[in-house]
This record gives sequence, structure tokens and C-alpha cells, in this order.
Amino acid sequence: MRLAQSIYDQGRLHELEPIINRALSDTGNPCFLADQVSLLKLLTLTYIYLEEPAKADDSMLKLLEADHYFELNPAVDPAEFVALYNTFRTKPIYRIGAKLGVNASRANVTNSVTSVELASGSEFKYAFAILFGGAVDVPIHFKNKNDDNFTLHGELLYWQKKFEIDQKVDRDTDGDPLTNALQGFETQNWLSLPLSLEYRFLDKKYNPYVAGGVAIDYLLSGKLRTQRLRDDVTSIQEATYDVKGQRNPINISALIAAGVKIKMAGGFFVTEVRYVHGITNVNSTETVYNNEFAVWNQGYPDSIFKISSLAISGSYVINVFNPKKKKL
Repeated sequence: MRLAQSIYDQGRLHELEPIINRALSDTGNPCFLADQVSLLKLLTLTYIYLEEPAKADDSMLKLLEADHYFELNPAVDPAEFVALYNTFRTKPIYRIGAKLGVNASRANVTNSVTSVELASGSEFKYAFAILFGGAVDVPIHFKNKNDDNFTLHGELLYWQKKFEIDQKVDRDTDGDPLTNALQGFETQNWLSLPLSLEYRFLDKKYNPYVAGGVAIDYLLSGKLRTQRLRDDVTSIQEATYDVKGQRNPINISALIAAGVKIKMAGGFFVTEVRYVHGITNVNSTETVYNNEFAVWNQGYPDSIFKISSLAISGSYVINVFNPKKKKL
């Protein structure tokens, strides 16, 4: 490296090519990455000043393939080198990684269906469940713009949604207040495909962003677990139902999100808060009375509902590069 730099400083450019190529191809004494990048930079400058553009392009490409995170120093680097660098695609073409998180989901009733007289206090409550899967980022690079504030984001997730049922039945017949209580959980397992557009609004250390999009889910399974309690007896009536056949297999939701992306190694650690609001109903009027035991023995027919979730997740995505000469 010192020899090559000395020859370059003396202007003996025709002597550099064999010296640098010999150093780069020496498998017995390989260069460290920093030296390799410095040698390729000197070689690129040599070809620029010798007016050999094809070789300069080839050397610059090798430099960018060796160090995907090579950065210019406009205060030091010659203008010709900067101009050549800017004719290459140097940013990642996409990012890929894994995601893990938790969510709280709740049923939002759009059409209440009952087979008994409900007492006040009946409601659906949030319950916690998990989500995990893969994530892909595709930065959007606008022509003549040197930023990537917009990113297309996609995921393929196993998303479990769970909510709690707390139903109270009024059994007051002669002025004596009695109630039945139905408590339970419904657990749905979905294969989810969220697609969103992210906007990074500050180019700072944490790269904060907001996002909006849509999620398309396919139902894998659904279970309903209930127990019926009565004020005047001590017995508990428990049951578990497979409700997949009473749920629509496809669910569509809108989503909004906010998060931060922290540079870490060769990618980003991402922390995100996301709200997913159901657009389509999870079930239909044709199946509300299908579960006869729940309807007549426990007083629980299916109300028509959508489902919404609030999720917190962490993910790590690595940058994937493919440097190449830009088309003019």
C-alpha cells in the first residue's frame, strides 16, 4: 500500500496497474479490507487520469463489491472520482430479516346477536398473543434524489389473535337479581401478509418513520373455550369448540404504524408500534347459530364482528446490495 501510494504521488501512473493487481491477487498474503479498498481506489483514480473509462468502471465496481458501505469524502476525493462514484448504484436494493412481537386483539361487534337477555357489563376484552415471521424492505430511490425516505415494506407472519368474552345473562324473573356469566377466550391463528409504505421523516440516528397500508390474512385455525357460571349453583359448565368453519377464511384490515430503525452491523434493528383495524367481518349471519350447544346450553350465539389489534414488535433486517453502473 505504501509503495503504491508513493508511486501514485510521484505521478508514475503507468507503473501502478501491475503492482496493485499483484497485491490484490496474492492469495498467500491477502490484503485486509481497508487496504484492498485503498488499493482499488488508487487503481480507479489511475484509470481515470489515464483516460481509460472502461477500466475505471470495472475498478470502481470491484471497490463497491468489496465494501458495500464505502463512503465518499468530498473534501478530499477528486471531483473526477466523485463524479464516477455517482454513476453507480451504491445503496441497498432491499433488506430482509425476521420479526417477533406481541399483540392485543379485540372483537368489534357490528351486529349483535343474542339468544338470551343480556345484563349490563357484557363485553369483549383485549387478550394478548404472539406474532412472528419474515420481513422485507424495498427502499424507493427517486431519480436525481440522494435519499431513501420512502420504503415499501412487506411481511409474512404467523399472527395469533386472541380476545376475551365476558357475557352476563339477566335471570331476574321475580325481582330477585340473578345472573349467569359466560367467560371465555377465542383464539384465531392467521397467516398474515401486511403490505405498507413507510416514510422516514427525520434523517437522524434513530431514523423515525410512520407507515400505512393493508393486511390480508388467511385463517389457519380457530378455537373457542368457554365456561358458564350461575349465581345460584356451584357447578361450572366448560366447553371447547372448533370455530374455524364459522369464520371467514380471508380477512382484510387497514394498518398504521410508527417506529424507529437503528443502524446495527450490516442492517437495522427496528422497533415498531402498529394498529391493525379490521375492514371485513370475521364471520357472517349464515353461521351465527351453527354452534347449537353454545347457543342453547350456554346462551352464546355468534355476534357479527370484526377484529382489531395493537402490536409491538422488534425485527432485524440486513442490507442486500447489488452495485452496478446506472443507466443514463
